[in-house]
Amino acid sequence: MKKRVSAVTFHYMLITAGFWMSFCFVSTNAAVYLQGVGYSNAQLGIILALGNIGGAVLSTLIGDFLDRHPRVRHIQVLHVLCLVQAVSLVLLRFRPVSGLLTSVCYTLYCSALMAVNAVNLDLCVRLEHVGADLNFGLARSVGSLAFMVVSVILGVLVERFSHLALLYSGFLVVCFQFASNFLVDRDLRAAETAHPAITEREKVKSLSLVQFIRHHRTFSVLLLGVTIIFMAHNMDGNFMINEIRALGGDASDMGLIAAFQALVEVPVMVFSSRLSKKWSYARYIRLAFVFFVIKILVYALAPSLPFFFAARLLQAPSYALYIVLIVPYADLVIPHQDSAKAQGLLVSVTNLGGVLASLAGGAMFDSLGVRPTMLIAAGIALLGCVIGCLGAKDERTASPSGKAA
Repeated sequence: MKKRVSAVTFHYMLITAGFWMSFCFVSTNAAVYLQGVGYSNAQLGIILALGNIGGAVLSTLIGDFLDRHPRVRHIQVLHVLCLVQAVSLVLLRFRPVSGLLTSVCYTLYCSALMAVNAVNLDLCVRLEHVGADLNFGLARSVGSLAFMVVSVILGVLVERFSHLALLYSGFLVVCFQFASNFLVDRDLRAAETAHPAITEREKVKSLSLVQFIRHHRTFSVLLLGVTIIFMAHNMDGNFMINEIRALGGDASDMGLIAAFQALVEVPVMVFSSRLSKKWSYARYIRLAFVFFVIKILVYALAPSLPFFFAARLLQAPSYALYIVLIVPYADLVIPHQDSAKAQGLLVSVTNLGGVLASLAGGAMFDSLGVRPTMLIAAGIALLGCVIGCLGAKDERTASPSGKAA
């Protein structure tokens, strides 16, 4: 008889779906919306860069805050972040043209959303720490499925109506996020009540950000590698519409490609718990880094739209493998009292990669064109791969204190 999905996993699926549906608006469709209201690639690159900087700073500060104030509920932080998103979307609809208001609101929308991911990941660690029955890989796969469905729907809506459809859809998803947060908070409270003796965060003082980086030097090298890899990754993700248009496609094609890309992630995430135990998490993560390089190079050399579409299969052994294993990897090599900080930093460096991609990518796509820009991105990914592999230390050799990390 098949094991049923636990209530905790189902509720975590909801918040994961909510984040990744919103992420579809903020990243994949950013160019569609911002170009629709009059921004150039370089200008939208600056806005995305500022949004990712805001997200990186918020994720890091919130992670540090949660580590230092364990009695603060995650739901309190999440509700503030959802409120910022909702207000930003309303203001964007109030004046849907390029200008200061749009730039500020889109930046705030992006920043608040990116920080949600850091809080959600720490929720995962907290739930598992208190013995909740959570299957993270399965829950994360639902995020990819939700992203897939929304990508298709948005592609159709934008082509049929206009880029303004993104604002209405985004607001509905924020409302969904707000409601689903209550369910996960209830699960966490129940698990904490059932395991009152597990209070490590309240007993052990967490490290400051500077102390964390000094104490966990190898992990910090990994963070640097991830930053560079995600710069290349986001040069594709943030400006995908340019690649597609260069091959003769449009926004509807982008919706289908983004949906297919999300779909191929699902098997890796669903069956991540069944990966061979002969390999450590670190070894799988190093493999994922190699595939990041391969996929960016293949995207750059794609001769046609169907080839570009098929190349999205490489999302499975690269992004999907990395994203589903980095959370448990960090939980193993970093002490629990610093887990929120670790998860926040992992989100921050991916956002920082987005910043670098937005600043460099926007100008490069405008001045160099699509293929030269993506070939440069492949070279950037290779550099990140080398550094990341040096920082991905086998967690089986890490000490319980996390000093080896």
